[in-house]
Amino acid sequence: MPSHHSPLHWQGRLPWLLAHTAIGLVMLVLLGYAWMDYRQTHKAQESTLAQDLLWQQQGIRLHLQTNQNVLENLAYGLAAEALSIRDFNARADALMKVNPELLSVEYLDARNVRVGGLPVYSGRPNSLVPLEDDQLQEAVDGAAALGHAVYSNVIQRNEPMVVLVVPYFTGTVYTGAVLATYSLSQLLQQRIPWWMVQRYDLQLIDGRGGVLAPTGVELKPEATTQEVGFEPPGHGLKLVAGIREAPTSVRHVWLLASVIVLLALLWWMLLLLRQRMQERQQAEAALQDEMRFRAAMEDSLVTGLRAMDKDGRIIYVNPGFCRMVGWQAEELLGHVPPMPYWAPEALEECAAAYRGILEGQAPANGFQLRFMRRNGERFDVRLYSSRLVDGRGESRGWMASLYDVTEIKREREALAASRTQLLTVLEGLEAAVSVTDAATGRGLYRNRHHADTFALFEEGDYCLVPLLPNGSLGADCVDTVSGRWYHVQRRAIDWVDGRRVWLDIASDITEQRSAAEVVRLQSEKLQHTARLVSMGELASSLAHELNQPLAAIGSYAAAGEELLALEKPRVERAREVMVKMGEQARRAGQIIRGIRDFVAKRAPRTEPCRLDAVLAVPLQLLEPLTRQTRARISVVLPKPLPPFPGDAVMLEQVLFNLLKNGLEAMATMPTGHPRDIHIGAELLDDALEVSIADTGPGMPQASQTFQPFFSTKAEGLGVGLNICRSVLEQHRGHLRVEPNPGGGTRFICRLPLASELATSEET
Repeated sequence: MPSHHSPLHWQGRLPWLLAHTAIGLVMLVLLGYAWMDYRQTHKAQESTLAQDLLWQQQGIRLHLQTNQNVLENLAYGLAAEALSIRDFNARADALMKVNPELLSVEYLDARNVRVGGLPVYSGRPNSLVPLEDDQLQEAVDGAAALGHAVYSNVIQRNEPMVVLVVPYFTGTVYTGAVLATYSLSQLLQQRIPWWMVQRYDLQLIDGRGGVLAPTGVELKPEATTQEVGFEPPGHGLKLVAGIREAPTSVRHVWLLASVIVLLALLWWMLLLLRQRMQERQQAEAALQDEMRFRAAMEDSLVTGLRAMDKDGRIIYVNPGFCRMVGWQAEELLGHVPPMPYWAPEALEECAAAYRGILEGQAPANGFQLRFMRRNGERFDVRLYSSRLVDGRGESRGWMASLYDVTEIKREREALAASRTQLLTVLEGLEAAVSVTDAATGRGLYRNRHHADTFALFEEGDYCLVPLLPNGSLGADCVDTVSGRWYHVQRRAIDWVDGRRVWLDIASDITEQRSAAEVVRLQSEKLQHTARLVSMGELASSLAHELNQPLAAIGSYAAAGEELLALEKPRVERAREVMVKMGEQARRAGQIIRGIRDFVAKRAPRTEPCRLDAVLAVPLQLLEPLTRQTRARISVVLPKPLPPFPGDAVMLEQVLFNLLKNGLEAMATMPTGHPRDIHIGAELLDDALEVSIADTGPGMPQASQTFQPFFSTKAEGLGVGLNICRSVLEQHRGHLRVEPNPGGGTRFICRLPLASELATSEET
């Protein structure tokens, strides 16, 4: 498929990008136009609002100023005493008729007492401002002090009002004031034209933002507003106007919405069309990739492919076929038999195969043919043929695949020669070799020596008698028929047909076992002799050891008789004496039993052994020699120690020899030199290591320690350490010697925790 960054990819994406960009720009232009139109309309409205509000401010100001001029004329007439009360009331009535917002027009004397005015009443109604009002009084005082007209602050009664105070003077003396009370609500209602009320929402607010008039009108928070100062009353009064949102042209909105919807649909349809085009391009790219992949597969095949039409004319050959025969595809296409790659000596055979293919007689295992390369080299091929069917299921000819089997044929011939050589070698071996089926036990092969050694029944349909124990892959076994011993090795291998088989190789070891048995018997005799020699050396000490418990028994017997012969026999004391007699008798029995087991001649055996029990007999037998040499034997064993398999008597002999050698070596040390033997043990790698370390002079020639008949003692035989090593090796262990860090020699005996003695019962 083309890369995402290839020019072809961008060339296919460019029209879609341009179309989407154009649609997006049109939508942006429409939205921009709508927004700009809205902004211009809004700005025009704001400008018109400002102009109308200023016009209204000027109109109200002009109106109030006109009324103020009229009131000032009235004040001048009162000051000149040119007006009577009747004349004042007549002029006030005329002024109030043309100004409905005026609630009252009256005048006061210098003492702020009402003299005359309209409306005429005996007492002021509640809707008017009383003359005693603080705000009114403040305005009157301010006008008298300033000498010109003054508006009061907003006075709240039933409605918000403001009073215009126009002072008049006689000369420079304050004579009184003319008062005109305005209703702010009526002022806005009467002096604002209808067209402005239709366009805007108007409010009169005080300095703290409170709405004074009209009270029922509320400005929307989002409405565009303008405000101007409400002059000449002043005192922080402001006139606020808000634009009423005019209904937008429905036709304009629907037109804009329709265009946007149509553009969105067009965008969506382009996206769908682009998706379908992408799917088609992906399918075409996948098809092209598949075709290139199949072409690459055919071009990389070592197998030759050849297609022929129904008339036998070559219509297709792959590169593998061209490389195989040495001709180019252009030279072979359209060719008919005889083919240029048929070997002259195999023309008849190739022509027969060719005719068989055209007749539809292609064997399942193909044709074995001899072809010729362009350079004349011959090679063998295996040709398989089948019908060539097109996509409509119609047969168009024949398709053939060819494999060069020249090397395979050579390898088979070499393999056959190698097999012949191997059979020759196996037949010449003096070991019995056999192969049996692992599933059925049926014999598949046996060499000459196996046939001469083992007699089998029903040749060709037999089962081998298993010499090996179940699950074993190698052992020494005895043939129950001939009584001879064989060392058998078994291996699992794959047979020529792929199934699992057992390969058994049996070697006759009868003579070797006989020689080993003789050596074993001699070793046992030597071990027994060594034990007898050791017991002879310890005979006098052991006799002394036996005399001690026997003498104690005699003494305890005499004491018991005396205790029982008293007039009042001391039975409890006599019982204690009898118990001590029994302990001494058991001690003597243990010494005799240990000597008997130690010197007894018997066959080796395997039994669970514990180190403390095995040490008990050598320590007891060597106790006299220990006292004689003034030595000390310390035993430090970790607990718990697991049992191990072995022959207790043979291991007792090993420990006896090592301890006795240590005691005799330390006896030669000068007086005052420490004579200590330390016995320790530890577990290492599933084995028990027992160490016996003395403080003697050490081994001067460690390399000859275990050689037979080598001894550092004048009267020694030199067989003790050799026997110790042999016994440990029979237990699958070993014995080593090393210098003791504190001086002397240390022997280390290694015993596996799970092993079998390398012995067998006599047959």
